[in-house]
Amino acid sequence: MVSVSLMLQYLRRTLPWLSLLAVSLLAGCSFTGKQSALDPKGPVAQVQDDLFWVTVYVNCGIFVVVAAALFYVVVKYRERPGDEGKPMPPQGHGNPLIEIGLIAASVFLLVIIAIPTLKAIWYTHELPVDEEYYEPSKLGIWYGGRVDSEAKDDILEINVYGWQWWWSFEYPQFGITSANEFAIPAGKVVKLNLRSVDVIHSFWLPKIAGKVDLMPGRKNWMWILADEPGYYYGQCAEFCGEAHAYMLFRSEVMTDGDFQKWVEAYQSGAAAPGGFQAQPDKDKPDPTAKDDWMAWSETVRKNPEAIPGDPVHEGAELFMGKAQCIVCHAIDNSPAMGQTAPNLTRLADRKSLAAGILDNTGPDGIIDSEKQLDNLYQWIAHSEDHKPGNLMYYRADAGLRNLKYTGVTFGKLQTVGITEQSLVAAGVSSALAQKISASPNAPILNVDVDSEMMTKQQLMRVMDGLTNEQFSEVSDWPTETEFRKIAAFLQTLK
Repeated sequence: MVSVSLMLQYLRRTLPWLSLLAVSLLAGCSFTGKQSALDPKGPVAQVQDDLFWVTVYVNCGIFVVVAAALFYVVVKYRERPGDEGKPMPPQGHGNPLIEIGLIAASVFLLVIIAIPTLKAIWYTHELPVDEEYYEPSKLGIWYGGRVDSEAKDDILEINVYGWQWWWSFEYPQFGITSANEFAIPAGKVVKLNLRSVDVIHSFWLPKIAGKVDLMPGRKNWMWILADEPGYYYGQCAEFCGEAHAYMLFRSEVMTDGDFQKWVEAYQSGAAAPGGFQAQPDKDKPDPTAKDDWMAWSETVRKNPEAIPGDPVHEGAELFMGKAQCIVCHAIDNSPAMGQTAPNLTRLADRKSLAAGILDNTGPDGIIDSEKQLDNLYQWIAHSEDHKPGNLMYYRADAGLRNLKYTGVTFGKLQTVGITEQSLVAAGVSSALAQKISASPNAPILNVDVDSEMMTKQQLMRVMDGLTNEQFSEVSDWPTETEFRKIAAFLQTLK
């Protein structure tokens, strides 16, 4: 048996190194990081922070008492020289007084933790109607813009929808929708209605509030209040699939005036590409932004030569047409009215892209236009490299990847070195491969022999290893230039 003296000698030798290691580890910690819950900026976060420290202090007290008792016993009753022949001391089997005392102490410590815990639960699970800051939070008191009379006695509400793997923020009182970034006024109570479209997610904005789950088929909610203007970071805190770690969001807390300007900017929607304007007539002497979009779409359809040949207009045409972005995305005022992907209205005003993964700002915190343009290109052209499993690329019925296998003919495949033998190697029967090679200009997935047709999985195996440039040559996959034009158009959405 190792003697206590040897253990103490070992501790004396290793304690300086252990202390140095502990100091090094603690030096890497920050209580004020972007997503630190220990730097509360709102009453909900403050209550939760206070409860955390109560728990820490109680547990530290328990640790000190237990460690001190253990150290005392180990030192006092350690084996000494000459003790080898002594008989074992009398063995005890419990002391009722000590046991009852320990139980009472444990109950007392649990009560110390339980009281603030219950108070925090009651505080966060009900709207703070009795607090002094609730009444000034009613829209009719502080919001200077247009709002329905029925909503003037209500506080601001935001419907938060969790999708794989992004966030939608809908403001029903103002009729606007944002994605992955949302704004709230400082010092005002805001109610968040939390809904999931697919799987379980968890909304977590650490500096302002704790976590609440978004569950399919269940209506959860929480309230938040931010003490001061600033930029706050949050994320999904419940594993929700392949790209869970990339499901971030951001919140900008503004003054009342700035928040009103933000709302009105979203309400105005997006301007038509390149400032295209509808001509006034007797029916519409003062065309709206929606009229501008309608006029632009009509011109593209009937008289495309009248549309300027610049990257913005050409990018808008690609967005609405070849790239099929409008199948999923919406841009207010425009023909794009998709409902299953982020709303892109005011996209260029957002400081991040791809649910917070790509940052558009420079060192000064202001949007860097060159960086933003490159991020837009990287995201739409190479989203699979930035966010694994993202549905913009991988969605079965409308993902960008489908464009790589649309419009493919055997004649085009031959230009990149694919032969009839390549088809057979991918699992296509010899008869069907011969029929396909004999129909070089027919869409390859439409050729059949006795009801046998080539599957998309077989085509993917055939085309495996092609570069993006080669995909552009043989399919509807946009070229790099076309992707950059789409990015140029998206950067005008502000």
